[in-house]
Amino acid sequence: MGSGLIKSLFPLLLHFTINYSSTLPTPLNTSMHSVNMKHILKWSPLQASCSTVNYSVQFQGEYEFYKLNGTWMNAYDCQEISENRCDLTHDLASNSDYSIRINTNCDGHKSWTQLSATFNRRDTVLLAPKMTVNVEGDPIQVSFSTTLSDMTVNLKVWKEGDEQNALIYAIRAYPYQFSIAAHRGQEKMCFRAEAVVEAINKICSIDTQCVIIPEQTSDFVKPMIVSVAVVVAVVMAFILGWSATHFGPQIKEICHREPIPSVLVSVCLTS
Repeated sequence: MGSGLIKSLFPLLLHFTINYSSTLPTPLNTSMHSVNMKHILKWSPLQASCSTVNYSVQFQGEYEFYKLNGTWMNAYDCQEISENRCDLTHDLASNSDYSIRINTNCDGHKSWTQLSATFNRRDTVLLAPKMTVNVEGDPIQVSFSTTLSDMTVNLKVWKEGDEQNALIYAIRAYPYQFSIAAHRGQEKMCFRAEAVVEAINKICSIDTQCVIIPEQTSDFVKPMIVSVAVVVAVVMAFILGWSATHFGPQIKEICHREPIPSVLVSVCLTS
């Protein structure tokens, strides 16, 4: 009887396999990319023939698991989207281990794909900010370019060869710039910094830069030089004009051409 039941159900199972298995979405290849506290979930496009396909992302942290009885939360900006990426930066806002899954909808047929491992924002890759030291102005300007929006830069400054007496400054606000006074033309200054992201207790170091502080003409001397040059030019122009007015006739008389004597003219004509 058991074998007869199996034989009777076999056509039904075959029909279900042929008509439905090919339409069910296959699992996606998922991965999380997190750099400088920006968390991007990516997955491979669905390899199936669908007239319409969209994706919805959900996440579950420790709070949702323990306090909300395993509730899954919808990622606000990633519901029924056609792109195969999702920015979860604002959703994964605590140092919790998050489970993340993607719902694929292919012409009404849905399936779930879950990220293989939990994600914690403390695993983000920190890129060291670029430090620029501008010694042209006064005071010296030290700036840091970065995509991190919430960090503290600890800047260490010392005269070359005297690091034991270095000064440390904390820069806590964007645009992460700092001004330093120095004795120009007399010393070589060194700068080293580290970026601290307190939210995840993570630090990245910035390489040391040592620069010579060049001499700089003071703001008073520069206008003085220009003014003197203008006065000299005006005086020279006045002297040349006055000379042309008063000595012009004498120069003309000195250079006046005398007529050839008549005796010489007759001799030339006779010749």
